[in-house]
Order: sequence, then C-alpha cells, then structure tokens
Amino acid sequence: MKPRRRRNAVNVPVASMGDIAFLLIIFFMVCSNFIKESSIRLQPPRAADLRALKETPVTVSISAEGEIFLQGQRVPDAQAIEWGVAALIKDKATPEGRTVVFKCDQKMGKEVFEPVLDSIAKAGALVAAMGEETQ
Repeated sequence: MKPRRRRNAVNVPVASMGDIAFLLIIFFMVCSNFIKESSIRLQPPRAADLRALKETPVTVSISAEGEIFLQGQRVPDAQAIEWGVAALIKDKATPEGRTVVFKCDQKMGKEVFEPVLDSIAKAGALVAAMGEETQ
C-alpha cells in the first residue's frame, strides 16, 4: 500500500476581491444602457407660464396611443402607477424627492389621464406636469 501524500493547503488571495468587484460594477455601469424615455411618443400640451424643474427621479408618461409608462417601462393600469410611485418615493422626505413629472400627450382625453393623476396623488407624490411653452 502506498503511503498517502500530504496535500499542501492552497492559499487563495482574497485581499483584492473587493477592488475587483468594485471595478466590475463600474465597468458594467459604464457599458450598460440606462432607460431612455425618448421612445415614448407624445406631444405635450402648451402653456404660457412654464418654469424649469430640477431633475426628478420619478416620471410617469402617457403616450399618444394611451399607453402608460412609469420610469420608461410600460405598466398595465393606474393601480400599478400608484404602487410603483409609492415604492419609488417611500424614503424621500423633501418635496423635491416626492415630485413626479407627469408627461401626457396634448390630445389625450381626461378619462385616460385623470385616473393616473389620482394614482400619483394617492401614492403621496406631488405632480409636476410637463408642457411646452407657447410662442
């Protein structure tokens, strides 16, 4: 019978694993394609008195075809908007953080956009409507 060889312990260097993970996260963030709402077709309403808002993280849009979007992702109905907005603003304390930019096509009827506006209000958010300035 052969005597068993004693195996040497393998040392895996783990000191730089955190650095490698951090670099991978940065790499994938740089290479990824973030949500763009430019594909949503709508013609915003016009108004004489408009002012610019600071960048807000939450947007709700209704396209010219009546499709509802939250953060650029299509949602089935106004109830999904309420739940989604509530989840997105739950940790926001300032009014700016609780502001939702609402974008809607100017030809959209109130039977489509009013339930969405009600859902945003029920979620506890402030509504900022987007429009174009009249000339």
